[in-house]
Amino acid sequence: MKYALIFLSLLFFAGFVFAQQDKPQTKIFIVRHAEKGAGNNPLLTDAGNKRAGDLLRKLQHEGIAKIYVSNTRRSQNTGDSMRIQLNIDTVHYIADTLCDKLVNAIIQHSDFGKTILIIAHSNTIPQIIRKFGVKDYPYGDIPDNEFDNIFLITYKNEKARLKIMKYGAKPGASSPMQ
Repeated sequence: MKYALIFLSLLFFAGFVFAQQDKPQTKIFIVRHAEKGAGNNPLLTDAGNKRAGDLLRKLQHEGIAKIYVSNTRRSQNTGDSMRIQLNIDTVHYIADTLCDKLVNAIIQHSDFGKTILIIAHSNTIPQIIRKFGVKDYPYGDIPDNEFDNIFLITYKNEKARLKIMKYGAKPGASSPMQ
C-alpha cells in the first residue's frame, strides 16, 4: 500500500511537471505603426516602408501566429511584409483608448498562449501594455517621433514582464519625418 501511494504521488508530480512544460507561453510583441504620410488615413512613407521590412527581419523567427492591426492603413501597411512573406493571419481591430476591443478580439480568436504581434498607435500602446499586466508602465502617449520600439510582454509565474527593444534605423536618420 505504501509503495502504491508513492507510485501514485510520483505519477501525479510527473504529470504536473509535464503539464507545466507543455503549457504554451504567451508572448505579445507590440509596435507602433511605421512612419506615415500626411492626411486623415495615410499610407506609409518610404522610411515607413523600410521600417516595415526591418520589422519582418527582426521578428521573422519569433514564431508569430497572428498579427493584430487597427483599421488604419498605416497600421495594416506596417504588418504587410510579415503577413505576406510569412503567411500570417491578420485580425483587424477597432482602436479604442481602453483597448477593450483589442483584448476581446484576442479572446475571440483564442490567441492567448500564443505569440502575437500587435501594431498599434502612440496613444494606445501604453494602455495596451498596462492592460496586459505591466501595471507600472507610465501613462502618456509615445512621442510622435518614436517608431523604433518593440515592446515584448512575456509571463513568468503569471506575472507580466516587459522588455523594450529597438529595430530598424533611428527615426529621421535616413529621411525627414512627415
